[in-house]
Amino acid sequence: MKKIIYTLFIIISIISCSSKEEKEDKVQKTKIRVGYLYEFAGASAVAVAKEKGFFEEENLDAELYEFFNGHAAILSMISEEIDFAYIGHAAHNLIIDGKAQILIPNGISKGEKIITAKSNNINTISDLKGKTVATHFGTSGEAMLLVALENAGLTKKDINLLNINITNLENTLINKEADVISTWEPYTTHISGSNYKMLADITNYSDKIILTSSFVSTLEYINNHRETVSKFSRAILKAMDYRKDHIDEAVEFVSKLNGNSIDAIKEEIDTGIWFSSSDISNACESGDILKWYETQQQVFLHSQIIDEDVPVTNYIQLELLRSILNTL
Repeated sequence: MKKIIYTLFIIISIISCSSKEEKEDKVQKTKIRVGYLYEFAGASAVAVAKEKGFFEEENLDAELYEFFNGHAAILSMISEEIDFAYIGHAAHNLIIDGKAQILIPNGISKGEKIITAKSNNINTISDLKGKTVATHFGTSGEAMLLVALENAGLTKKDINLLNINITNLENTLINKEADVISTWEPYTTHISGSNYKMLADITNYSDKIILTSSFVSTLEYINNHRETVSKFSRAILKAMDYRKDHIDEAVEFVSKLNGNSIDAIKEEIDTGIWFSSSDISNACESGDILKWYETQQQVFLHSQIIDEDVPVTNYIQLELLRSILNTL
C-alpha cells in the first residue's frame, strides 16, 4: 500500500511540475513583432539578438519583419502591424510629433558620399555650380548634399538638382544623366572603381550634420506595455554590445537573416559608428544623445521637411532608457 501511495505521489508531483512549467512559459513568453531594414545598419542588432538568444533571455518571442525603408516601418507600426521598428535618419521626421518614440540610438551614419566620374573634371564641391546633381529627396543623401553646398557657399539654385529614387542613383551617374550623385552605402557598388571619385563624405561635415539611426515604438504601445518595452530594449542593448566585440559574427547573422552575401555585407561595416550600451550610457551622461537628435532635427528644418523645431525630449524616452541601462 505504501508503495502505491509513493508511486502516486511521484506521478502527481511530475504532473504538477510539468503543468507549472507550461503555465509559467505561457505567462512569461511575450510575442513581439519587430521591423528591421535589410542592410547591416538596420538588421545587425536584431539579427544578433535573435541568433544569440537575447530575446529569449528576456522571455520574448520575436517575429521579425523586413522593410526597405524606415517610412514604411513607421507606418506599419502606427497601424499596429508591428510593435517595434528600426529606422534610419530619414524616417525620424515622422516621429517628431511624439506619436512614436525613440527607445535606443543604434548608431551614427558615415556612409553618405558625393561621387562623380573622373572624366567630369569636377574636383571640389565648389565645382558643382551649374552642374546636374542627383539625389533622393528627403533622405540622408539630400541632407548631406545641402550641408556640403552651404559649406561651399552654394545653394540648390546654383545646381540643376534631380530627384532620383535611391535604387536608380548609380545608373543615373553611370549613364551620364547626372554629373554628380549624393548617395550612401551600400548603393555605391558599381561606382567605386577607378573611373569614379568621391568629392566628399559625411565625416567632412560632422560639426554640422549627424545622422542618427534608432529603435522606436509608438507612445501608446510604450504606455500600455512598459515591461515588454524594457525587455525588448535590454535584448537589443545586449545585442549591440555583442555586435561591437564580434563584428564578423554579426555579419554572418545578417547574411542569414536577409540572404545577402557575406562579402557584400562586410562592405557595409564601415558605413556607421555602431553603439554599445556603454557608448549610449556615456552619451546620456554627457548630454551628447540630445545633441545628436537636435542636430538631426536641424537637418530636417534646413531641408524644409518640418516647419518648426520642437524639444527632442518630446520624442525620446530618455528616462526609460537610463533606467534600462542601469539594469544591464
